[in-house]
Amino acid sequence: MQLFGRPLPAVLTGAVAAVLVAGTTAVATAAGTSASVPRYDHIFVIVEENHGFQDVIGNPAAPNLNALARQFGLATQYFGVSHPSEPNYVGFVGGSTFGVASDDPFYINRVTGKQNLATQLDASGISWKAYLQGLPHPGYKSICYPAKCNGAPDHDPLYVSKHDGIQNFSTALNDGDWNLQVPIEQLSDDLGSGRVPAFSYVIPDECHDQHGDPPYCLDGGNPGDPQDQHLVAFGDAFLGHLVSQITNASFWAHGNNAIAITYDEGDDNVGCCDAGNSDPNGTGGGQVATIVVANHGQRGFQDPTPYNHFSLLQTIQQSFGLGCLEFTCDTANVRPLAPLFAITGSAPVATKALAVPDIATPSPTPTEPESLTTNTPNSGGWKVVASALRGTNDNSLGAVAASSPSDVWAVGNFLPDTANSNQDATLSLANHFDGTAWSVVPTPNAGPNFNTLLGVAASGGKAWAVGVRLNSAFQDRALVEAWDGTSWSIVNNPQPGSQRDILFGVSALSTSDVWAVGDQEGANGIFETLVEHFDGTSWSVVPSQNPGSTGNHLYGVMAVAPDDVWAVGQQLGDTGPDHSLVEHWNGTAWSVVPSAGNGSASGMLFSVTAGDAGVLAVGETDDTVAGARPLIQRFDGSSFVNVPVPASAGSVFSSLWGVAEAHGTVWAVGTFEDITSTNNEPLILRGDGGSFKVVNGPNPNGSAGSDIIGGVAATGDSVWAVGLYDTGGNRLTLTQLHKES
Repeated sequence: MQLFGRPLPAVLTGAVAAVLVAGTTAVATAAGTSASVPRYDHIFVIVEENHGFQDVIGNPAAPNLNALARQFGLATQYFGVSHPSEPNYVGFVGGSTFGVASDDPFYINRVTGKQNLATQLDASGISWKAYLQGLPHPGYKSICYPAKCNGAPDHDPLYVSKHDGIQNFSTALNDGDWNLQVPIEQLSDDLGSGRVPAFSYVIPDECHDQHGDPPYCLDGGNPGDPQDQHLVAFGDAFLGHLVSQITNASFWAHGNNAIAITYDEGDDNVGCCDAGNSDPNGTGGGQVATIVVANHGQRGFQDPTPYNHFSLLQTIQQSFGLGCLEFTCDTANVRPLAPLFAITGSAPVATKALAVPDIATPSPTPTEPESLTTNTPNSGGWKVVASALRGTNDNSLGAVAASSPSDVWAVGNFLPDTANSNQDATLSLANHFDGTAWSVVPTPNAGPNFNTLLGVAASGGKAWAVGVRLNSAFQDRALVEAWDGTSWSIVNNPQPGSQRDILFGVSALSTSDVWAVGDQEGANGIFETLVEHFDGTSWSVVPSQNPGSTGNHLYGVMAVAPDDVWAVGQQLGDTGPDHSLVEHWNGTAWSVVPSAGNGSASGMLFSVTAGDAGVLAVGETDDTVAGARPLIQRFDGSSFVNVPVPASAGSVFSSLWGVAEAHGTVWAVGTFEDITSTNNEPLILRGDGGSFKVVNGPNPNGSAGSDIIGGVAATGDSVWAVGLYDTGGNRLTLTQLHKES
């Protein structure tokens, strides 16, 4: 890539960034001032992710952000308040991080009895909305969407509650405030109708905020490398259209209106303003870019006053005549962005979105060294078996299948680390157990830098793995790979979703009767179920049901007979709670099977099995008070009913990712969070289909990091569970074996 005919360095220096921002525009500066903040009719706050000031200011991958910085107002000394993401969002809406120091679900990082910007606006009768991209419906109360957002390999969602902050406050957990948190599509409707709230909190999803989001888009890279530059450009394009949409709306020219664009956190720990994070050596959230676009405000203006997220909250509070909260009351150290919000009488500008550069990302073809894990503890009748790795970077497994005790497959992904590879890439991984040992079997990869396998099936010496890859346009495309007994190859399969397709689960009755399930997304942004079938010759889409009005997903499938196939997932309506989805194939058509609700909690199912103990499905429920809890449902002949789960199963953040049966014994596996260490730990339940108990399992890394079990399969007297364990620096494959007596 070149800028003005010259090569662009991978990482821009601060001096170059300053020159590019200034351009030929006269740049005014202002020192800190005690000027008051004028009353605004409308204030928008847009939050981007995980890039420091010098990562984006002056970066030609972000032409829209930089054009706004040149034309309007830029804070050149603005800082996040903490790391990681969530405390910054909490701090912005609450005036303090309140000790939140992780990205845990809001029901773990609960702030009790404290007011926040939302409750202040409520009390003052001032209108507001949070426009959250990726949210399926107003008042959605789960911590992520799509709701399969943990496990192994990584399942990042589009929407995440950690990028909101309002939900962390117990005082905002009421129906009124929940229903003001709406899908971002409502912003277009409100702008078109002129019913724009006084305060708008606009949060792009993890693909559009420069964060990165496998399996829905590229993962984040290192600042300045091609993969990260692509994410910056992709997010910048969305930002340009978003700001243009606001500034071209009919209300913009009337009264006083402003848009503040900021980032949650930067690359370092620098902070400012004495508000609990004044130490320049390590207690802040890093320097970030913050731009203020005001219809009658500053033009070509830079403000070097030290600010942070508390300063922006204080600015909004003063403009709307609200009281202060926590550190926004520290007016000696925390100053409002008054110079940037000054009304100068400038004419309103209707901005236009600029085209972003088309940034190629290198497609890796690494030759990675192979090795085996060495930590093989035993516990609870389970033995960790040395599993295969590619390279020394992250490796993880998420699904396992077996056609016999000497033919077991486990799949997932790995990150290459050879010197000439793209070390930000995510590549498919397949491991095979031949009855004696695990080994890596090479798999092909297609598209730019993201391929992952999420499900696997085996039959008759052959195997099929499904997942997702990116195409040349960086769109999700369902991935099917087939093992013919000699090698893996990518298979042509239908791609019906105009925006994306993903396959999560696969089950094989024979080499000519294979089912795969997942979801597809069309131009309307609503997910629908996706079912594909292999008849021995080719794959085809089989019509499936979509009972939910705002979203439908299938995550697991179990083929019992040609006329008896089960698929499970989630369906979503116009309001919550959302419900588990079970569909059945009777040889002719798919139909919805009734499943039990879970009171105020939303339910979702990730895996299904069938055998002597009946048909059982596992997943989780998600509740604003009880958190995420394991869910087991059993088919009683007419519907799926809830099976009691032991109270000792997990914590307030627990899930079951896989289920399998061996000789009438049912094994359900997943994870729970140790609230003290914040590590994920293995969760193993053993039962007969009617009742379950918790079984201890191996913990190969002790307290060094997380252990996640993503899938389970049974063959003969062998039960295999697979996932990953974290050494505290890298994620390694985990395979563990239980022998039925």
